[in-house]
Amino acid sequence: MNFSRVKTFSPMSVAHASKFMEGISQAMQLNRTDVLLDVGCGVGALTALLSKRVARVTAFDISPEMIKEAKQISKAKNITYSVSDATKLSTYQEYRNSFDKVVANFALHWMKDYKTALEGIYQSLKPGGQCFMNMSQQNPNVLDIVIVLNSYTSPKWEAFMKGYEHHYYPFKGSDDEFKHMLACIGFKDIDCIQDISKVPFKNDEAKVVLPTFMGQLERFPEDRREEYIKDALTFAFHTFQGEYGMTIPIIRAVARK
Repeated sequence: MNFSRVKTFSPMSVAHASKFMEGISQAMQLNRTDVLLDVGCGVGALTALLSKRVARVTAFDISPEMIKEAKQISKAKNITYSVSDATKLSTYQEYRNSFDKVVANFALHWMKDYKTALEGIYQSLKPGGQCFMNMSQQNPNVLDIVIVLNSYTSPKWEAFMKGYEHHYYPFKGSDDEFKHMLACIGFKDIDCIQDISKVPFKNDEAKVVLPTFMGQLERFPEDRREEYIKDALTFAFHTFQGEYGMTIPIIRAVARK
C-alpha cells in the first residue's frame, strides 16, 4: 500500500467496516469479557466497532501512518494502539497466551511471511481462545484490481517500475491446504471456506481510494505521480470494462487454540 495516502483510504474503510463486523459476528461469538487482539488493524475502523463488543482491544499495524489515523477514528478508552510487526508476534512475550479472541481481517496477504504471523497469532491466544482470519486467494480466473494497478506500466514509466515488487501475497492454494497449514501450526476446530469479496466504487471514489494501493508511487518523482495515477486508472478501468471495484477471492477461517 501507499501509506502516504492513508487519509484517502479511511472513508472507504469506515463505510465497509460494518459489513466486515457482521461477518466476524456470524463467524464467532464476541463476549463483553473478551480481551481481543486486532492484527494489522489499518486505519482502525473495524477496531472501533470491535471495541464496543468486548472488554479490551489491543490493535496494531506495521504502519505508523495507519495507527495515527486509527487514533483519530476512535479514542475509545478500551483500545490500546501500537506500531508492531505481525511476523514478530511470537517474540512479544507480553502477548503470549493473553487473548480470548484474535482478528486478522484482510491483513495476512500483505505479509510475505504470513505463516510466521499465523504462528504468532496461535501463541498469542489463550488456551481455547478463538481467532478469525481472512486473506486473499490467488485465482487466475478472477481479476484483482490491486494486481492490475500495481503491474501496470508503459514505455514512459518503465524506468521507474524496473525491479519493483508489490508487497501483496495472496494464498497460493485451496481452502483445504489453508486448513492443513493451520492444523500443522496447532489450531483445532477449524472452519475454513472460500468466498468472493466485492467492494464496488463510484467513479470519483475509485480515483481517490485506489491509489492508496499503489505502493509503487514512492518510486516516482512527486511532480509525475498524478500523471501516473491517471494513466494507471485509465488502464485498469478499461481492463475492467467500466466496472470499478475490487473483486477478490478470499479464504476465511475460524479456529481455536
